[in-house]
Amino acid sequence: MSEPKQYQVYQQFLPREIWDFTAFGYRKAARNFESLSSQGGQKHIVLTGANSGLGLAAAHALAQLGANLTLIIRDRSQAQALQQECEERGAAQCRVIIADLALLQETQQAIDTLLSWAEPIDVLINNAGALFNQRLETTEGIERSTALLLLSPVKLMLGLRPLLELSSRGRVINVVSGGMYTQRLSMSWLRSGFANRYKGPAVYAQAKRALAIVTQEWHETWAASGVELNCMHPGWADTPGVQTALPTFRRWTQRVLRTPEQGADTIVWMAVSEQVAGISGAFFLDRKPRRWYLNDKTRERPTDRHALLKYLDEIL
Repeated sequence: MSEPKQYQVYQQFLPREIWDFTAFGYRKAARNFESLSSQGGQKHIVLTGANSGLGLAAAHALAQLGANLTLIIRDRSQAQALQQECEERGAAQCRVIIADLALLQETQQAIDTLLSWAEPIDVLINNAGALFNQRLETTEGIERSTALLLLSPVKLMLGLRPLLELSSRGRVINVVSGGMYTQRLSMSWLRSGFANRYKGPAVYAQAKRALAIVTQEWHETWAASGVELNCMHPGWADTPGVQTALPTFRRWTQRVLRTPEQGADTIVWMAVSEQVAGISGAFFLDRKPRRWYLNDKTRERPTDRHALLKYLDEIL
């Protein structure tokens, strides 16, 4: 299969590893993908941010595999239609919890709802996210990127761990970003709420890098109790979030962006495939483990890694 001319032009300017983020990178990898049609049935999967973009694509795909879905979204007006869409696609069951995951109180309320059901969770997918080009603090006084992209996923992991441990093999999938390859974690900047030099893409990448570090730090302990922690990134996908927050980037890369379905494919595979069983502490793109860092310049100092875990202990 030869590369179309339009891709060859872009490839001249992109390193091979970054080129894999594109739609062509996905198509090349997909030649060897296993079929998921007979996998995923009846698994209880909790998915955040399921109302648009990658989350919606993942919800639809998991529904088609017969999963038992619990979807956490912010917009109550979308709940009924989303539930109906997933049930029509074949979900064994679809329930929707309304929560603004940028608020720790509402995150806790979602946790409490799930705990009250006392049902094992087979898979937790921390997907909810947004890239904010303007710095704002939530009503709880926390910078909103930090709250939504780091604190909420970690709080969900901790709060739902008892239900994940009830599964025969619990899985946590943290959706991060290839953008974190550009960033070395700066705990002084994160602790300040990114108060100085705020730039949306860099802040987004910092928060995702921090979530990846948590996954690396915790995976061995969690795996010992039967829960596997992994990360993935979707490549460059043409989602509503990209269209809104990164219009210039989208304009330059539109021809090579993935569809939301292509970006979400690895999420779905990680949730249901037996090929992932027993793997913990890995970082996937297109169903393959990838490097956590492209070079040592973006590798955090050990002191920042320890400071991150201390910060999370303090705030959560």
